[in-house]
Amino acid sequence: MSLAGQTALVTGGSKGIGRAICLALAKEGANVVIAARNESEIEETMNKLKSMGSKAMAIQADIRSEEDVRRLISMTIDKCGRLDILINNAGVAHKKRLEETTLEEYDEIMDTNLKGVFLCTKYAIPYIRESKNGKIINISSVGGLHGIPEFSAYCASKFGVNGLTESIAAELEGEIKVYAVCPGAVDTDMYRSFFAERPPLKPEHIAEKVLELASPDSRVTSGKIIEIQAPPVPQL
Repeated sequence: MSLAGQTALVTGGSKGIGRAICLALAKEGANVVIAARNESEIEETMNKLKSMGSKAMAIQADIRSEEDVRRLISMTIDKCGRLDILINNAGVAHKKRLEETTLEEYDEIMDTNLKGVFLCTKYAIPYIRESKNGKIINISSVGGLHGIPEFSAYCASKFGVNGLTESIAAELEGEIKVYAVCPGAVDTDMYRSFFAERPPLKPEHIAEKVLELASPDSRVTSGKIIEIQAPPVPQL
């Protein structure tokens, strides 16, 4: 597998799952565009990618903003000349019962996790369509497959991402392959902010699956919703 010469845009690429995806793509030769709200965290990840030989670029952007997303896609094309792979990874969550969730918290979750995917996909499609390896990979969650107590708004947003994935896969059949990856509990800063235990599933496990889907050799059917759970513990 090689992604040499291809450009991949990763939202929320500065840490956690997004950072692991950026590193995996760079190892396969892709030029990586990192988009996130925190400029200092983007720079740290970008420097790591450049040390690996990747032609990395960092763009500070809020994917909840249509203006920011249009600028993000425009800058990617201006600097890289192409866009082959879009990884919609940026996401937020609040751990609260529904009756305690504020409208502001609900809007933040839906605007980031769902509207952000809509906006990035909408403005990236015309350019990804020109690629011979056009891929859109949405990082969803098992919370998009099964409701989780105290995460109602988050689950609603991820159910939406899965529905969006299946719809646009049908719309773009034969042009761009579209997938959703649904991880279980992953050892990230966000997970540890809600729960004390450290789950066995690592960001690198998700990055491996994303890399498999991004590969020109992938034969996974477009529109697939792929659940990823922790590998089984070996029995002695």
